[in-house]
Amino acid sequence: MSGITLVEAQRVVAAALAKAEELGLTVAVAVVDLQTSLVASARMDGTNPFTPDVTRGKAVATAVTKGTPSGAAASRFPQGLLDTVRDLYGGRVTWAQGAVPIYKNGELAGAVGAGGGPPDKDEEVAQAGADALA
Repeated sequence: MSGITLVEAQRVVAAALAKAEELGLTVAVAVVDLQTSLVASARMDGTNPFTPDVTRGKAVATAVTKGTPSGAAASRFPQGLLDTVRDLYGGRVTWAQGAVPIYKNGELAGAVGAGGGPPDKDEEVAQAGADALA
């Protein structure tokens, strides 16, 4: 399995933030590896203080489901399982739209989450970040 380096995660964050600026959004972005460890994070000026935690939770949701976008997981898995997984990860999982998997050399390497805008735009921002490594 391929990992994600800090330099790669920073490239993902930069691309996501550039997309957010293009869309006129103020967001936070988080990149996690497949073990759900935070690799890189950024919060644009003016973003709510809790938003980085939410974006990390979205990215963790995508990592623990082995690549299912965070918003899709809520409809793909039973609520009881989602609650159990959230509890196992100490509440650090957010089953809300806005995170997508990151692939490197065709292998799942981690996930990127974005938050601060509408859910569909958060996912668009996250996808722009993930595309920076594709």
